[in-house]
Amino acid sequence: MVYQDFARDSSQHRFKEFGVSLLAVEGKFAVESTIQAGKTLPFDVEFLRWMLSDGAGAFLLQPQPSSTGLSLRVEWIELISHANAYPTCMYTGVKEHGQVKSWLDYPSYVEAAQDGAMDLRQNVRLLDNEVKLGVEGWLRLIEAGRVHPQEIDWLICHYSSHFFRGQIVELLEKANCMIPETKWFTNLYTRGNTGSASVYLMLEELFHSNKLQPGQKIFCFVPESGRFTTAYMMLTVVEGAQHSLPNINSLARPTSPFSSLKSSEENTPQAYLIQQLTLVWLGFERQLRSVPIVRKLNQGQFTLEDYKALLRSLRPQVVEGARWITRAASYMTDFQFRSMFIGHAQDEHRDFQTLERNYVAVGGKLEEIVNAEKNLGSEALSAFIFYQASQPNPIDLIGSIFIIEGLGKQFAGQWAQQIQDTLDLQPEQVSFLASHSVNDESHMKKIHDLIDAEWLTLQLAQRIAKTAKITARLYRLQLEEISVDN
Repeated sequence: MVYQDFARDSSQHRFKEFGVSLLAVEGKFAVESTIQAGKTLPFDVEFLRWMLSDGAGAFLLQPQPSSTGLSLRVEWIELISHANAYPTCMYTGVKEHGQVKSWLDYPSYVEAAQDGAMDLRQNVRLLDNEVKLGVEGWLRLIEAGRVHPQEIDWLICHYSSHFFRGQIVELLEKANCMIPETKWFTNLYTRGNTGSASVYLMLEELFHSNKLQPGQKIFCFVPESGRFTTAYMMLTVVEGAQHSLPNINSLARPTSPFSSLKSSEENTPQAYLIQQLTLVWLGFERQLRSVPIVRKLNQGQFTLEDYKALLRSLRPQVVEGARWITRAASYMTDFQFRSMFIGHAQDEHRDFQTLERNYVAVGGKLEEIVNAEKNLGSEALSAFIFYQASQPNPIDLIGSIFIIEGLGKQFAGQWAQQIQDTLDLQPEQVSFLASHSVNDESHMKKIHDLIDAEWLTLQLAQRIAKTAKITARLYRLQLEEISVDN
């Protein structure tokens, strides 16, 4: 077991904090043509110019606690990289993201700097993903029984701006695994963004705050956006006299997130289902970024043929959506569920016509999309959902609706805008995707109301979560099977 020590005296601190803005050096931007023309810098440059800072810190690690005072025992450390699924969030050497011309292609370094090619930039549109990835890892640790929110005494969470704290809180509350903000410790508002040193400096200040007591648990969470790495660490406060190592078996925890929740308020099927659906969704959203056609869209390499292929792939699911929802309604014995499903089918039974108009509007032929063959993913998704819809009381299809409607709410509008901008299309040519970003908001509200219903049992919650997971995997397969030109 490894212990952290924060010994310090009046003559020497083990931690030296400093903030360095790499881009705020006097005169750095003065030579740029943009500044000389009296214009403002692009937001991706301006953001880092004022927000970026860094620091340095370290821990003293040793195999036993300090002989006097308190020490922090390292229970475990977990690091996860998502660099395979996301591009670099910070970059330099090019004037714009995705541009082929680099600083090496300029006649001189000075001319590259004047054109802004040497500015450090941040793709701020990617930052939301870092928060989601961090919370997803948090939920997986809860599911594995390694983190129990109700047992955490202190949370050390790095975030470079107060803005991101709100996003983290929102996701944790939705997942029903929030650690009360009274247990959060931060020095952001007194020290600013200390970057790489953040977790070290926060722990140092907490350690010397006289707030720690033996036996307390400290959970550390550090999301890093440069290459989308998330880090987690669990610490226990121990007395200096406790030299014996803990029994590893005593640290074992139940693997069920439902059984590990202790408070009566949290120990409910609703809490279990919310956590599971959040976990399924965050994993689904992350995995979508690696799908070839989605990756092309995000990289600005999307073509008109890609868009037509996407519409051809989506049409069968859109046509059949109202059919399987209606079939499921016919197998419901509860009148409320039957009405809800029928109403949902009524809302969407003509959506495929909008999709077809979009296809024709970008040069496709109607008979071509109507007669298009389903790909393997579409076949598998259709077969699974229709089979489930034919079972008695197929309430678990709430999980399928959660994934499909969630995709519309979270991605349809974003994809519509990206496709419109990349291909220079008119709004009426992307109206199918654009409309779903608005319409699916009300549908998701109905799903949330069902999840909170008193009739929900743990068995039903498990069925709904499993169906959501299967639907997410098959929907991704449907998109993976779309042929794209590299």
